Amino acid sequence: MILQVLDWPAWASRTFLVLASITSCVAIGERIASKRNSDGKEEEEKPSGEKLAEFRSFQRQYLIVYTIIMGADWLQGTNMYTLYQSYNVDISALFITGFTSSAIFGTIVGMYVDIWGRKLGCIVYLIIEVVVNVFEHFNNFPLLLAGRVMGGVSTSLLFSAFETWMVSEHRKRGFPEGWLADTFGTASFINGLSAIIAGICAQLVADRLGEIGPFQAAIALTVLALFFVVFWEENYGSSDEEGKKKESESSTNAAVAFKAIVSDRKIFLTGLVNSLFEGSMYSFVFMWVPSMLQALNGRPLPTGLVFSSFMTCMSLGGLLFSPHLLLGLCSAEQLAVGVFLVGAAALAVPVFSTALMPVLLSFIVFETCVGVFFPCLGLLRSKVIPDSIQGSVMNIFRVPLNIFVVIGTKLTDVYPTQTVFSIIVSWLLAGAVMQVVLVASMKTGKKVD
Repeated sequence: MILQVLDWPAWASRTFLVLASITSCVAIGERIASKRNSDGKEEEEKPSGEKLAEFRSFQRQYLIVYTIIMGADWLQGTNMYTLYQSYNVDISALFITGFTSSAIFGTIVGMYVDIWGRKLGCIVYLIIEVVVNVFEHFNNFPLLLAGRVMGGVSTSLLFSAFETWMVSEHRKRGFPEGWLADTFGTASFINGLSAIIAGICAQLVADRLGEIGPFQAAIALTVLALFFVVFWEENYGSSDEEGKKKESESSTNAAVAFKAIVSDRKIFLTGLVNSLFEGSMYSFVFMWVPSMLQALNGRPLPTGLVFSSFMTCMSLGGLLFSPHLLLGLCSAEQLAVGVFLVGAAALAVPVFSTALMPVLLSFIVFETCVGVFFPCLGLLRSKVIPDSIQGSVMNIFRVPLNIFVVIGTKLTDVYPTQTVFSIIVSWLLAGAVMQVVLVASMKTGKKVD
């Protein structure tokens, strides 16, 4: 009823309500299954009652910050395209600048995060985000370009510093490795939930304050997160805390990370499949708005509501990753193969059809795959990549990731969307093949000399 008052198209309102209902039912079912099995396998992994309480406290400490920062990040993403459109600037140039910046600075950022400290990396990220969002207030292309360069740095920090801090702190406190899956799965669900709320809030704020409104809200949330992060304990990639103050160790860490990538097939494949999937995902992020506009054929597109529907699917994917559902049927590395294949099948639909419902349903399936992918690959990275170099390795592979995104974004200026989607499908199929090889490598423990 509220959605009707807001005068949003019926097809978009019904899609959101149906997806929200399905996700709610799955969430309730997962919670019931979790309670029923609380005295089974999970009990065997628990070191003690006190340890479990400490873990939940630590988990809340991380997830509160994670919820805030992802909410702020999603607020920016919902209206960035339309803000730049209102400024009448070169949108693809700004997007490509951000991705290129992330590719260039990604490896450097990861190395210094491991050496100087993950908490410090989180704080630097939050400060940069405030500056970037301030820049978005000005219709000045050089300033917006500078903001995209800084945004590339902050993106590298977002996807390295926070996760590596959590994983390292989890292990430092002596929590069982099996409990990481719970944190990753919960984080993916929260990420989707915050994105759902961000999409609706961004639409409401934009209606009141204009296209810049969501960015102003993002500044407030980023500052709030900073107050929580300053109370975190610091941790480092090096086990020798004396060495963390030596800048020369950054090059040593880089050498170790590169050596691990070229010598260990599992690390190489893990990084590469991550780059292929996320490269496909970010290319999709740039393409879904014009694809939907083409499918609507002149009818209005409620961007915020459709975005919220997609993010509901991401939350659904996070729930499906639960040990009581998909993860109970197969391992994370085997599940990733299915994610690639289903994702490829979904994005093959807009290659052959431009009708609204087929395209919308295909995007819904793909976003659900994204929700499964994030905790799946997060758990896989924790299994394969050593904690001491995880930040460096993850950011090294942001180089091919951003190359894929730049290619996908630039191709939209040259070829029709159907052709670009077919290229993205080929990336996902290649990722599926590599994931199969990774599964075999993890079974044999084989390394490449």
